[in-house]
Amino acid sequence: MPLILGGVLVVLLVIGAPVGVAIGLASFAALGVDGVPPEVGAQRFVAGMRSFPLLAVPLFVLAGALMNAGGITQRLIDFAYAVVGRIRGGLSAVNVLTNVAFGGMSGSAVADASSVGRLLIPQMLRRHYSPGDAAAVTATASIIALVLPPSITMIIYAVAAEVSVSALFFHGLYIGLGFGAVYLVTGWLIARKKGYPAETGVGARDVLRAAAKAVPALTIPVIILGGIRLGIFTATEGGAVAVLIAAILGAVVYRELTWPRIVKAMRETTMLVAAIMLIIAMAQAYSWALVTGGTPQIVADAVLGLTDNMVLILLVVNVLLLLIGTVVEGNAAIIIFTPILLPVVTAAGVDPVHFGLIVVINLAIGLITPPVGINLLITSRIAGIPMEKSLRDMVPWLTVSVAMLLLVTYAPVLLGLGTY
Repeated sequence: MPLILGGVLVVLLVIGAPVGVAIGLASFAALGVDGVPPEVGAQRFVAGMRSFPLLAVPLFVLAGALMNAGGITQRLIDFAYAVVGRIRGGLSAVNVLTNVAFGGMSGSAVADASSVGRLLIPQMLRRHYSPGDAAAVTATASIIALVLPPSITMIIYAVAAEVSVSALFFHGLYIGLGFGAVYLVTGWLIARKKGYPAETGVGARDVLRAAAKAVPALTIPVIILGGIRLGIFTATEGGAVAVLIAAILGAVVYRELTWPRIVKAMRETTMLVAAIMLIIAMAQAYSWALVTGGTPQIVADAVLGLTDNMVLILLVVNVLLLLIGTVVEGNAAIIIFTPILLPVVTAAGVDPVHFGLIVVINLAIGLITPPVGINLLITSRIAGIPMEKSLRDMVPWLTVSVAMLLLVTYAPVLLGLGTY
């Protein structure tokens, strides 16, 4: 069964089949050869989506869409501009800071790349940033959304690995802020090297005015994360709270959330959630087939038979996940490969929450790594260039991203997860 699962999936992906379709057909092919009735596969599809934590996915996607439609994103950009615009490469810093703020609300890196990119990349081009640099910084900053709560990717890992969502959110918060700080410094260094300008400074009164307009929006992550951490509501219920707050702010406070914009946000949410849930359902069946075929145990025995050194095992896992993230959609990759890799790393003594953070960061980097690199593809198109012309400008961003990955991997004491 494992050979059929892997072989059919690879062939279908190579010929260009959609990820969800490829995973589903590979699952049915393997189950059929093994004599498992087709209705069992269908049951696994349904069972894969019957999870209360997964209900948070459409809720946070809708919250992000309402934030865009209700003018919240623009207020965040204005506030970031007032705070960091005056430094060298100010628009790069604004880009990073906006993605940190918006990523802490939407939970979707793809949504961030698209929405923030449409607003900021044209401004960067007018200020004579190269299209490659504008695309690179926007794509890289957007992946912070996968690390910061309420990361949809973290929710899916929590479901697949049966670990606490709130624990992942707790550690993801300061890791995501750490990524933001490193990206701010990286953008400043690039701006100094290439001579990108600082923006016109604003006075203290203008900073306060921008802050006053942004404060209502900035209360969203505080309320959501505080409520989850204090046990007032679950991550799923937090998604519903985020939708409610975004709707109230957009309609009542900022008065930009009109009925046509609500309809548009609902349409965008429906299309994105349908794609995500199709992949999750298919991947759940694929994962079940892998477990049934004994693949996790085979892999664990093979790896542990070569070495029981945790450093080497984590290095192998990181390289594998980086390669997987370049070609496989992140949510599907988590559901497919978590049952395979989790027994390996836990046998070596790695905490499942720590491993979840490693997985999420690897797959986040995959969003900006060719040949797929969906976030880099989106921002390159907004910048008006082919993705391959952004690759040279991506090198410093990928370098610091991998360095942060290694820090998270090999310094768990910094995460409050003990020493291994």
